[in-house]
Amino acid sequence: MRKSFASLVAGSLILSAMVVLGGASSVSAGSIPPSQGVTATTIRVGIPYVDLAAVRQFGITLDQGNYPDAYNALISDINAHGGVDGRRLVPYLVAVNPVGTAPAMTACTQLAEDDSVFVAITPQQTDCYVQQYHVPVIAGSFQIVQSGGAPNFTLEPPLAAYDPVQLSAFASRGVFKGKKVGLFAGGGTDERELQVVQAALKSLGVPVLRTAVDSAPAGDEAATYQQAATITQIFQSAGVNEVIAVGTGATIWPEALHANQSTYDPPWIATSEPGLETAVLGSSISPQYLKNVLTSSPVPSNYQIWHTPAVQQCDRVVRKAYPALKITPPTNPLVGSDQTFYAVESACINLALFTTIAEAAGKNLTWSSFARAGYELREAVIPGSGTPVSFGPGRAYAIGPVYMVTYDAAKNVLQFSDSPVAK
Repeated sequence: MRKSFASLVAGSLILSAMVVLGGASSVSAGSIPPSQGVTATTIRVGIPYVDLAAVRQFGITLDQGNYPDAYNALISDINAHGGVDGRRLVPYLVAVNPVGTAPAMTACTQLAEDDSVFVAITPQQTDCYVQQYHVPVIAGSFQIVQSGGAPNFTLEPPLAAYDPVQLSAFASRGVFKGKKVGLFAGGGTDERELQVVQAALKSLGVPVLRTAVDSAPAGDEAATYQQAATITQIFQSAGVNEVIAVGTGATIWPEALHANQSTYDPPWIATSEPGLETAVLGSSISPQYLKNVLTSSPVPSNYQIWHTPAVQQCDRVVRKAYPALKITPPTNPLVGSDQTFYAVESACINLALFTTIAEAAGKNLTWSSFARAGYELREAVIPGSGTPVSFGPGRAYAIGPVYMVTYDAAKNVLQFSDSPVAK
């Protein structure tokens, strides 16, 4: 499913405070039994959700609705209809302050050790679950490909896996025809994705004129924008007339152009639609630096997802359980801070993905059988995917189709195509 702006902001707040990924734990993954959280009649489900009230001080005024009510209503409905292979889902909901890593790590320890959950849904500190505790994850933030951990099953592929697909779709539409391409990576963390983009463009026969990485210290905006200014001069002098902003570059490139009031403003591509969304919604960038952007998404817009039959049914279930709950449907395109639909939409999609995999695992539900069933999932219809999805051996994500995304300067919003251009 599409990550919300709030989850992106939460992620950026966490990443900005990180010194190392993960951290020490008093319990090793090997000491936790593979059947943790499962009995003959129940499955314990951990749901660490972002506490937006905790970040009001940063000017984040988004209202994504009531996550506990949404999850509780939908889980009660699942249980009323037989649960998962006769097992009731038992939710363990934890509100997580997204500032820094400590609250997310505390939630991980609480859910994995104290509550003994079988699975965690939408955690921010994904590595803590999959690496330290070997707890499977659904739709965890930051899909990090590592060996030896539990899977993080998600409808959205990591950028390094999606980039060749979207770049091929752009090429087939003539985006690179006659262009002199420059690659801009927002920082050292984008190096791996940058290599993937370079390889993909080479296979497509797209020549790259210049490649640059903004290597300023993380969090030092002045240095970041100064380096970006130098890079734009190099690109301009070399004749680059199409920029591909890789990874965090999708946010940094337009912010730097605006901060530097650059007169160099070529058409550009953002490899990360969520990163571009952060730039559009999270800052006051002049539309002139966004009007020439093109990006894409492997999943439909929130508006499109909301109006699918499955999500509409989830909406009815939650409204019936909590008649006074405020649930405002998304607009098209999405604008404003009232996004109270999101709790219902995300709970609907995440629970559908979890129950689909758990049911495929069968009666002998363990972490191993759950992981195996997920990797073997083929052509499954999951709300929010747009098209049937398939995972693969060692691949806990769907590649998905390609929805083109452009910038609407009049409304200062991103506009999704109504249907995918490639699958």
